[in-house]
Amino acid sequence: MQKFTSLALLALTALFLTEAIRAAEPLRFLVWNIEWFPGKRPTASAAEADAHMKEAQAALKQINPDIFVGVEIRDWAAFQELTSVVPGLTVHAVSSFCDSESGELRPQQIGIASKLVCRAAWWENWVANVPRMSRGFTFAALEHPDGGLLMVYGNHLKSNSGSNTEEGAKDVAAMRADQTRQLLAHREQVKKAFVKQEILGWIACGDFNTNHDKQFPFCTVVKQMTEGGYFNTWANTPKAKRLTWLPGPDSPFEATTFDYIFTEGIAKTEAFTLKVPQDISDHVPMAIRITKP
Repeated sequence: MQKFTSLALLALTALFLTEAIRAAEPLRFLVWNIEWFPGKRPTASAAEADAHMKEAQAALKQINPDIFVGVEIRDWAAFQELTSVVPGLTVHAVSSFCDSESGELRPQQIGIASKLVCRAAWWENWVANVPRMSRGFTFAALEHPDGGLLMVYGNHLKSNSGSNTEEGAKDVAAMRADQTRQLLAHREQVKKAFVKQEILGWIACGDFNTNHDKQFPFCTVVKQMTEGGYFNTWANTPKAKRLTWLPGPDSPFEATTFDYIFTEGIAKTEAFTLKVPQDISDHVPMAIRITKP
């Protein structure tokens, strides 16, 4: 009887150790702008959309993220179909940004999906403090397996369209600066809403359409985020290793960094890009591994 008890105890101990190891494993966090998904252009045919869907599904299944933020997603149905190939990945929120003039749903939305328990999720438009403000952000409060909440933001800031003159570049920079101020202000609102719960950390990611390489001299987004308490996971990465936007063969522009993951509260880590077939998107997926501090 004692031998049986000892064996049972050993088995139980091994089980607990296995669970502890599993719980301590870093979470795989992925953000990816999939370029007018599905179809790679707003007027894609059904055949083009289907081919793009299959290519992106194959890549996503291989990556197998625990948390996934998708940018330039057509709608909830498209994001749901995309994420369905990864077991356990559940869609929590997809934005529904509409055109300010026509009222029609825009084809570039932001989705958040994960394998974690979701405590809250929603999306918001940017407040139009600056003329021609569009889009917004998506948010989800997710339970970390080891306890505490991960607050995740998916973003898509103002594009560089219209910035070909100094005045235009200043206007674009002002719009992105206001969007960033709103994002930081929303974090303070969320802190008040979840004041009685443990917040493990914050992640703000997506296509910020700018970088810290002085490519956009009037833009202050990265500085605003870091001065606001976030850590830039590209901070120590050489430019050549963080090229997240790759132009086509006939493009006059050079490859650059547009996509970022900013973190606060979790262990600081260096982001990295993932190799996928380049014909899926002009953006490269980027990722981090989330561990507790």
